[in-house]
Order: sequence, then C-alpha cells, then structure tokens
Amino acid sequence: MAIHAVIDMGTNTFHLLIAEMSTPFRRIHAESRITRMGEGFAVEKVLRPAAMERAMTVLHHFKTVLAQHSIDRLIVVGTSAIRESENRMEFLQEVKRCCGFDVVVLSGEEEALCTFLGANQVIQHQVGALLVMDIGGGSTELIVAEGAIPKQLFSLPMGVVHFTERYLSGNGGIPTPASRAALEAAVDSALSPILEELPHGCHFAGTAGTLTTLAAIDQHVSVYTAERVNGYTLSAAAVHRIYALLSLMTPTQRRDVPGLGPGREDIILAGCLILLRVMERVGCDRISVSDYGLREGVLIQNTSTQ
Repeated sequence: MAIHAVIDMGTNTFHLLIAEMSTPFRRIHAESRITRMGEGFAVEKVLRPAAMERAMTVLHHFKTVLAQHSIDRLIVVGTSAIRESENRMEFLQEVKRCCGFDVVVLSGEEEALCTFLGANQVIQHQVGALLVMDIGGGSTELIVAEGAIPKQLFSLPMGVVHFTERYLSGNGGIPTPASRAALEAAVDSALSPILEELPHGCHFAGTAGTLTTLAAIDQHVSVYTAERVNGYTLSAAAVHRIYALLSLMTPTQRRDVPGLGPGREDIILAGCLILLRVMERVGCDRISVSDYGLREGVLIQNTSTQ
C-alpha cells in the first residue's frame, strides 16, 4: 500500500500528515508545530527572519520524521502568509536548498476546496445546504456546499494572527470593548461582499485550530485527540462562555486552561470573535467540528488527480 505525506505550511501552524492510501486513507502519523509564520503582517507583508528560522527548524524536524517512513509521495503546500508575502521566493528557495522540498503555494480558492474535501470526511453531510469554515492564521475560508458538492469557495482576509496583531495586542493581551468592536467591524467588512451568497440557518461546520481548540476547551480535554473533537457540536453559547472566561485572563494565565494548547493563548480570542460574528451573521447557533481539514484535503485532491 502506497504511503503519502503532506506538509501544510500555515500562517500560524505547520502540519505533517503521513497516511496509507487505502479508501481514501489511513492516518499513520500526524503532528502540528506552531511557527507563527505570519508574525508582523499587521505591519508589513514580509516573512520575518525569526519566523523563517522557526519555520526551517520545524521543517527539518518533519524531514527527520519523514525519513523514518517509506514515503512514496510528498506534497508540501503553503497558504496565506507565504501566498501574500513579498519575500516568499527567498523563503521557498531556502526550503528547497536546505530540505529539498518543492512547495506548492495554494490560491485562496484551492485552499478552500482542499479544506472542504478534508473536513467532509468527518462531516459527511449529504442533504441540503452546508457551510464550512476554516479560520486560519492569515485568512478564513468559507465553502458553500450542497450536500457533498462544493458550490462556492471564498477566501477572506481575516485570520487570528493578523487580527490579534492589529486589534488585540494592546492592554497586555486583554481585549477592551473598543478593541472587540474594531475586530468585529473588520469581520463585518470582510463578510459584506459575500454575505448574501452565504446560506443562512443551514448546517454549519468548521475545521482548523480555533475550532478544534474551542471543542477541546468545552470538553475540558487535557490530552488532545482527534477522536474527542471530530463530530463535536459547539454551541454559540459555549463560545461566548469561553470567550468571557479567557478575556479576563492574561495570555500567560490562559496556558493553564485545559484544552488550550501552547502557542494559542494570545490568538484564541480573535478566533472566538471571528467565529461568533460569522455565526451571528449567518444565523447559526451551533457548529460541527472536524479535526480533518486542509492537509487531509490536499491528500485527497492530489490522489484523485493522479
């Protein structure tokens, strides 16, 4: 059985997936490392030296893990931060020189499609309108589907790293009413051009770090597993409750909250507010959570196009 691997270089987190290509695949190894690749994008659209250094450290680690398996095919993709950065070629050349990885930079629509393909392995919602959301570090993808068929793909310029730097970095990381209002206005602005194209009151599902973290916090999960998160239903009331709790804490204090993984203590509030605002605007009071997302979708998409 062929063994394929995917490295997803996100704006906040790099992910590695190694899978046996059965029907459609079986996870052999999966891990994530926070790099904060998009650090400083609120100031200028460049990958900072420190961020690139963190990224290379993680990629070298992934290369070591890959060497422990007989990999038949490796796919490496970059998303928002790499896609938008003015110095991306410098970074991509360094990745090729040091690790030998050829990186495919996904467009916003390609990212959205792969996210849907991955998340749909868990959601498997076959009837009626479906809206899927991926809140990333630099962008948020929204996918409108009819059952298992994606109909519209949107990539919006709102992400937890960028919005945290822009709106929530002051006051010791504790949001003020004014900073919350500014962030919510930014979400409204990003949603405005597509809001009428989104289904309202439909089945709503989501993937990526904000959603999986909130699902883990809501269940008081001390040791994260995909099984505890996949298919979990998160209510707007629970997200409001979590936001209210975390917004009274400093980022350091949030690290002790069960389910909140290291490296997310500063960005989780932006994720809460993006999620709550989208839920409000599309008239949904709950969301189904999937641990599967972009990296699984990349695997599926590339297998189906071989």
